Amino acid sequence: MVDKKEILKELEKKFEETKKEINFKPTFEDLEKEFSITDAVLSAGFVSENFSRQLAQRIVDHFRDWHGYLNNLLLPNPSYIAGQTESKLFNSEDERKKIWKLITISMKFSSFHSLTNIEESLEKDREFIDEAYNSWINVFKPGLIYLLDKVYEGWKKE
Repeated sequence: MVDKKEILKELEKKFEETKKEINFKPTFEDLEKEFSITDAVLSAGFVSENFSRQLAQRIVDHFRDWHGYLNNLLLPNPSYIAGQTESKLFNSEDERKKIWKLITISMKFSSFHSLTNIEESLEKDREFIDEAYNSWINVFKPGLIYLLDKVYEGWKKE
């Protein structure tokens, strides 16, 4: 069995090497706080030799995890009553546009991630990490907080 402390030591080393090689802006603490990098690496049980790909995969998974939920707010599954209930909370055109904006962001980074995998460009890797982090902090996360607060308040009234 691989020792957790060894994996974390290797993660720290690989992160610093990758940051230096690619020159992306967010710190380990920044990315850890938003995307739980440590949990992902420990769950996988290893630090990839191509750590920038592993890091990018964790980031894109974070956006993709929200995509289905957001899509369900716009187009609820008819056999899922909770989704239908939540969807009704967002019936104004303005709110639906807010949800769509988040969906487009998640799709942008999903497709960008696929492109970076095919192109294998360190410049694209840097661009992906920087843009995804900035978008998460400045647009996506605040948008989610707005939506989830409204959903929570809606369920409290049920």
